[in-house]
Amino acid sequence: MKENHFLCPTCRGQLIPNNKIVLSAQKENGEKGLILIDPTLGEYSAITHKNFNLSDGEHLKVFCPICHADLSEKSNPEDLAKVVMINGEEEETTIIFSIIVGKKCTYKVYGNRIEIFGSDADMHINFWGEEANY
Repeated sequence: MKENHFLCPTCRGQLIPNNKIVLSAQKENGEKGLILIDPTLGEYSAITHKNFNLSDGEHLKVFCPICHADLSEKSNPEDLAKVVMINGEEEETTIIFSIIVGKKCTYKVYGNRIEIFGSDADMHINFWGEEANY
């Protein structure tokens, strides 16, 4: 099975140098740090430095660690962010995920189809209406 590649939608830089997606994050209080997240859709483990503590319910802003672009989903920047995923067959999709700590929701958007992952995914299920709107 070929691995998925995750890219910044702005600079198209690779976000997986090894086996975790690396993002730059900023907490509401302005504190900044790196967050490493599992690339498996529907898996929500994350690694941060021991001094960069995250609390459930906290809203983050996430950025590309390469070009520093804001990865917020423009239509809902308070709750969601997005990256590009290219699968083993070279098919490109948009991955939208919650930037609220502890919320388990991820959306794989390709064309007008949406595949949902996570126990909290229904919190945005009607966000797009009948079709994805990008």
